[in-house]
Amino acid sequence: MLPALFALLSVSAPPAAQAPTTPQPMLVEITEGQPVTIRQDRAYLLFRVHRPKGVPSFEPIFLRKPTPAELADYRAARAKAFEEARPKLIEEREKALQRRAEQERQGRKPSVSIPPEPSLDNFTYFYPAVANLAGIRHNFPLAKGVPDNLYLIEAIPGDYVLYGTSWGTGPQGLAVCWCLGTVGFTAKAGTVSDLGTMFFDTAKFRSKIPELKDETGFGPSSDTPWFLIGGTVRPDRRDGALPAVLSGVAISPADYFAVGSFVDLNNGGVNRLGPVPAVLDYVRGRPIDLKSGQPARGGATGR
Repeated sequence: MLPALFALLSVSAPPAAQAPTTPQPMLVEITEGQPVTIRQDRAYLLFRVHRPKGVPSFEPIFLRKPTPAELADYRAARAKAFEEARPKLIEEREKALQRRAEQERQGRKPSVSIPPEPSLDNFTYFYPAVANLAGIRHNFPLAKGVPDNLYLIEAIPGDYVLYGTSWGTGPQGLAVCWCLGTVGFTAKAGTVSDLGTMFFDTAKFRSKIPELKDETGFGPSSDTPWFLIGGTVRPDRRDGALPAVLSGVAISPADYFAVGSFVDLNNGGVNRLGPVPAVLDYVRGRPIDLKSGQPARGGATGR
């Protein structure tokens, strides 16, 4: 289970004032024509994205739960950065207060925004050392197919969450966060985990994908800054045929678990991942872990 989710690095661009060094990639696509070599210090994710004709392209976004050491390093780095920035933040706030006071003395309507008193809790910080949130590019599959593309991803081992989805074309980033319920899994070193098949479509219109019939067709009221996205996963392998490059490679089905609701303020829309047989369901909107019959555990994110 994931009692708390914590995204150290967003898929969106960081503030220009805090230009990061390039962190080690969390996920690397193994594309068509590349050899497949299973490293014992890496995990591998195998999955299909179902896209029948007329359905837009979408890209899944995964979050890896930070290790205790990564969290400790992050908190120490953030505290250090805050202490370095604090004098300037205090100065900027004092200047804003003085400008506002001057406007009031002149009988003018105050137009100066006053920043909050600087504290570690409200300090905006971009951490450059660790990437633990990443999307998969839709046009780099291991094997192209109709209607399913097959993807193989080399990953840092750890606990993962299917965190959200992006559009395959147009603005990139977290177009929808599965903040109202989703699934997670453990990616083990030296192991290829089969995640099954993923289904995504625009939630505004009724999808032609049967698995999304109850997760779409909501009309214009579902519009966010972008169209809201609906999605779900089927853990079973829909097609046992695999490309020759995977012959002789041992593949294990992913052991999905339910993840409850969590908070993310940096997204284009919020939705739930549709029910996943034997893993995730909802009762009056509340995500339920079908393996235990109890409400699914979620957590809070800090991004």
